[in-house]
Amino acid sequence: MSASGGGISESASSGTSIAESFAIYYWRDRIDIDEDYLDNRAQTDHIREYLARSPHIDSITVYAYASPEGVYEHNVWLSRKRAEAARRYILEHLPADRRLDESCIRLRPMEENWEGLRREIEANYHRADRGRVLAILDASVGNDTKKWRLQQLDDGYTYKYIIRHHMPELRLATWICVWEHPIARREPLPAAAAVFDKPLPDMPAVTVPVAEWDKRTILALKTNMLYDAATWLNFAVEVPVARRFSLLYEHHCPWWVTESNKHCLEFLSFGGEFRWWFSPRYRAESSTLVKRDALVGHFLGVYGMGGKFDLQSKHTGCYQGEFFSVGLTYGYAMPICKRLNIEFSISAGYARIPHRHYVPTDDWELLIRDRSKSGTWNYFGPTKAEIALVCPILVKYKKKGGRR
Repeated sequence: MSASGGGISESASSGTSIAESFAIYYWRDRIDIDEDYLDNRAQTDHIREYLARSPHIDSITVYAYASPEGVYEHNVWLSRKRAEAARRYILEHLPADRRLDESCIRLRPMEENWEGLRREIEANYHRADRGRVLAILDASVGNDTKKWRLQQLDDGYTYKYIIRHHMPELRLATWICVWEHPIARREPLPAAAAVFDKPLPDMPAVTVPVAEWDKRTILALKTNMLYDAATWLNFAVEVPVARRFSLLYEHHCPWWVTESNKHCLEFLSFGGEFRWWFSPRYRAESSTLVKRDALVGHFLGVYGMGGKFDLQSKHTGCYQGEFFSVGLTYGYAMPICKRLNIEFSISAGYARIPHRHYVPTDDWELLIRDRSKSGTWNYFGPTKAEIALVCPILVKYKKKGGRR
């Protein structure tokens, strides 16, 4: 049996059963059907079309799987719930004139798909440790031990790679086998029921190309909420580069002057930062958060920034000048909901601040420079602190090497 959009086991002219097979895939740890995941849209379109044009369906068997990651007991629950979700989908899309009901749809939860993982690795895994991975899968040990051994390879990166690139193929989540008898040879339902109790491997394999779709972060928009709380207007844009790096541009532009000219806060700065993320990017999936492939986790950065300022509070604290700063940043970012991340960071380094003192006239219309109080400040220490709200911009793209 294959994971194809449809396959015919025997010809209609032979008078024996005709089988159509479908595969519906699920996100990790999810039991709802997402038509935009992998090739689900093509599969569900095919299912609806088949149900509409096949009035003589005797019965349907649903085989549901979970990928081996996670806790076994939870995977058993997942496979059962995915089978139930597929049955609900079939019943919702049955034409009104069909006699098929819930009792004619049999569920076969198959739990963890270790055999599917072995076939997937054999066919499509080509990293340097391929032999070690296959040896672990072929070992005569329990599945929990296999899982633990896979997690130890390459400091955990191999297992994360398999989760990202190969586990989605195992969450075929649901096989749907539709059995139909030609009108001339239609048999009672009990006889048909005996047919689909045959093992799955008896069905022929059919392979057709499938477009696999995924999402990636192309940039992120940010604002520092600490500055926002002080009406310090700011924004930043960050772009992922390669597997472990990103580039950040930030801009600050509060420009407030009271109508009486007694107070002002005018500040214009811009800067850039090069960041190194501790872990290679991979899709950290969960049941509640959108999948992220970048800009999540711990990072180190090197920044440089500069700008100018004008600060005034009545007749005291009146300074104009420029500043230049370089230093290091450490931070951590994590998802907080489907479309947002939050980022915490602190920076330290050196700042050079040439400044000029001035005194305003009594009518606040003219600024008089005080040359005796001009100079340059040099500073070493903390330079920035951020609690940033981050909006990742994700785009859908077609993965190369799609297959089913």
